[in-house]
Amino acid sequence: MKLCLTITACLSCLFLYAGENLLPNGSFDKGQPYPENWERADGLTSFWLTEKGRERILKLDTRPERTQVLEWRKVFKLNPDAKPPVAIIPKKPLQSVASNEGTCIDSSFIKIKPGQNYKLTVDYKGAFQPFVWIKGFMYHPRRKFYVDCYQTRLEPPKAKPGEKNKWRTVSIGFNPTAKMPRTEKIKVRIYAYWPRGVYYFDNVKIEEITPAEMKQLVELRSKVD
Repeated sequence: MKLCLTITACLSCLFLYAGENLLPNGSFDKGQPYPENWERADGLTSFWLTEKGRERILKLDTRPERTQVLEWRKVFKLNPDAKPPVAIIPKKPLQSVASNEGTCIDSSFIKIKPGQNYKLTVDYKGAFQPFVWIKGFMYHPRRKFYVDCYQTRLEPPKAKPGEKNKWRTVSIGFNPTAKMPRTEKIKVRIYAYWPRGVYYFDNVKIEEITPAEMKQLVELRSKVD
């Protein structure tokens, strides 16, 4: 797997016209009491919140104690409507869920086109570096279900001094079928782990882009999928 380097730039300068967002409800704003086309938040490490001027946003928190999180996940899987516990924040960072599993939220699946270039964009706020994954899937003819076959990730930069509470927009270009031609559909996984802390996300977009736009993105990276 090749790691994606982060692109931080004024997107309106790079691309004059924004394309259609292929990811349903990438703004998180549709649906009550939680957003359509996204997993439910567990109320201990993941939260759907509202922020003035942005409506609904996603918060991921990797500070809670790992043991507590793992026990809660068993309960939440059986009963998503159960009341979450009050978070235990351990004194030792390595005892937090950040040091092992981390926490994540997945989108619904979308179909992709063979050979098509795409752009993933996300708004992010926080002091540390989360990952926003593109996970690709192919249909397994013998198993008769979809299996993982491709992944790449967007990694926002570390916040500069005074920027941890400032929203930043980051993007990468990707082409799943260039590496794995049998990829049929993809989903987004928003993931945070170490260092332990709080991470915020909004406005996740997947757009089709032209070869010229892809070239611009490639020029801002040392490697591309």
